[in-house]
Amino acid sequence: MRHRSHRPHGPAYFGRPLGFDEVKEHRNLACGLYPVCLQVVVRRQWPGFSCQPCSLWPGGQQARMSGPAQILSMPMGGPS
Repeated sequence: MRHRSHRPHGPAYFGRPLGFDEVKEHRNLACGLYPVCLQVVVRRQWPGFSCQPCSLWPGGQQARMSGPAQILSMPMGGPS
């Protein structure tokens, strides 16, 4: 299985599950794409992921979903 460490929009592979105290520094729960990213992570069976490398990482501000183009740019793999 191939793991990408960075993508313009979407999750980055993290080799272990995050501890509860690490979630705030690695995840953007307020992002409109967060549920889609969770689906990507589950389908790829990653042990953990980070939102930090994503171009939608808020940097102190809430990220906004910019539209369906970003969702379509995250291939989820599996049978078509």
